[in-house]
Amino acid sequence: MDEKIKIGIGHPTMRRGGSEARAMWALQTLKDDFDVSLISAGEVHIEALNRYYGTSIHSDEISIRKVPLPTFLRKMCAGDALRGAFYQRFCRKIASEFDVLISAYNICDFGVPAIHCIADFSWDDELRRRFHTHPSGTRGLFHQYKLLRKIYLGLSRIISVPSGRNIFDEEDLILANSEWSAGIIREKYGTNCDVVYPPVMNNFPKIAAAEKEMGFVCIGRISPEKRLERIVWILKKVRRRGHDTHLHIIGETTGTSYGRSIEEISKIEADWVVLEGERFGFDKAKTLSQHHFGIHACQGEAFGISVAEMVKAGCITFVPDEGGQVEIVNHSSLVYNGIEDAVNKIDTVLREPQLQLKLQNHLEIQGEKFSANAFIKNIKAAVKRIFKKTH
Repeated sequence: MDEKIKIGIGHPTMRRGGSEARAMWALQTLKDDFDVSLISAGEVHIEALNRYYGTSIHSDEISIRKVPLPTFLRKMCAGDALRGAFYQRFCRKIASEFDVLISAYNICDFGVPAIHCIADFSWDDELRRRFHTHPSGTRGLFHQYKLLRKIYLGLSRIISVPSGRNIFDEEDLILANSEWSAGIIREKYGTNCDVVYPPVMNNFPKIAAAEKEMGFVCIGRISPEKRLERIVWILKKVRRRGHDTHLHIIGETTGTSYGRSIEEISKIEADWVVLEGERFGFDKAKTLSQHHFGIHACQGEAFGISVAEMVKAGCITFVPDEGGQVEIVNHSSLVYNGIEDAVNKIDTVLREPQLQLKLQNHLEIQGEKFSANAFIKNIKAAVKRIFKKTH
């Protein structure tokens, strides 16, 4: 019997987000036909990840290669670049053990040609400054001071021991998570990327429009770049125009200064703003599906998996005018430029039931692009291409 092709799927830390969904569904897709390993630092709780992403991976179906990290890094919230340096160094060390390597989170210097799935632009400091806000607290210190940032990144490069390969010379296969992010990479590096949308959960209950609440939901990581306070300002102005609507915020607010600020805002607006905390699986799907509308405020996201979740749940979702989220909704009535434009467009939609029906039908078609089945087809094709190129 022929030995199975060995595939290594790398992700620095398996928490909860769009890139982790890509890692889990890549494992789900490839585990039956290949000898698959997950390469990651930190703890990997497969059962919990299955519940969050809707996968069904048994721990005995894959191997887990744990990246050794210094004790201080295992306990730190900050230090992503240092953690990434140890992660990439370990990936290069074991790269020869695999026939195909996939980075589920951004560019990874494996030392050999590989598949790289773009999630955001944190891996390029120039693009990071352009599209990402500085983190707050201790993490922000390494971004706020240029000299400290330069020393920190220099130390990370020394620890990483780069291979010197040019990942953008077309030996590798780069998969962008949106046409928008593919355009940014083409502009910066002159490299064309295939676009593979991340897989989005699909088990949303079907709720008749007449039974839905005339309220809004927003979902995602509770952090400054998500600009949740802006969502509250927008909807507060919408309410002043006579619309009796409300907002449910889904996400963990405890443990950060920004989270506490959102808790304070919700207390002030307690009659119409509800903090749901974290929601998983069916609980999350039900909350989304029960509402007519969704709203997002993060500018310049490479994709915006929370936007795709709201769309697939049947929410008419409003988004800012820069980033991959624009192509998720793909409709001028749902894309806003600033607070007043958002208020005007939401006001218009709320006053026109026929427009709501038109937008719901449009978004139902859009949601089909972000299915697990579409991702499965594309990741299989990518593996076939890189294997043919390198063997």
